[in-house]
Amino acid sequence: MKRIVLTGGPCSGKTTVISALKEEFGDRIILVPEVATILLGNGFPAPGKDLQWSEAWQAALQNAVLPLQSSIEAACELMGQEKGLRIQICDRGLLDGAAYTPGGLDAFCASYNVDKAEALKRYTAIIHLESLATVEPEKYGKMGNASRFEPLERAVELERAVRTVWAEHPRHMVINGRRGIDGKIAEVIGIIRFLLAEKEAA
Repeated sequence: MKRIVLTGGPCSGKTTVISALKEEFGDRIILVPEVATILLGNGFPAPGKDLQWSEAWQAALQNAVLPLQSSIEAACELMGQEKGLRIQICDRGLLDGAAYTPGGLDAFCASYNVDKAEALKRYTAIIHLESLATVEPEKYGKMGNASRFEPLERAVELERAVRTVWAEHPRHMVINGRRGIDGKIAEVIGIIRFLLAEKEAA
C-alpha cells in the first residue's frame, strides 16, 4: 500500500480536496484524518479559545499527535489491506508538527525522538497545497476548519515552514495556490490516478 501525505499551510483547501477525492475514488483509497483536528475538536484545549498559545502547549499537543498519528496510520493500513485498497492518503504526516515547533525540523526530531530519514521513507509522496494566506490573503479565514486559530501572519510563516519540512522528500509536489480550489482538485486527482496506475502496473 502506498501512503501519501496531503499537506499545506492553514487554509490550503485540504478539507475540500479530500472531499473531492472521496467522491472521485470512493473505496479505491483509504483516508487518514488529521490528528490535530481530531484532538482540538474533541476536548484538547485550543489556543484563542481555552488558553493562550505557548511553546509548552505546542509540546503538549505534539506529544499527543505523534503516537496517535502512527497508530491511526497503522490501523488504517490494516483496514485497507483487508479491503484490498492500494492507496492511503494522510491528512498531514508525522513531520508536519516540525513546522509548528520552535527550532524547526532538527529541533522537532531531537525533542520527540523522531528519525527524520525513517519518517520521510514511510511516505510514498508528499502533495503540498499552497495556502490562501500567501496568494490571496484577503480570503484567508476559518472556512473549512473551525479549529483553525492562526492569524494571517502566522499562517504565512507556517505555509513556508511546512514546505521546508518536507523539502527533502524525493516526491515532494507543491501545487500552486493561484490555480484555485478547482485547479488544486484536478491536479491532486491526476496525481492519485497516476499513483494508482503505477501500483497496478507493478
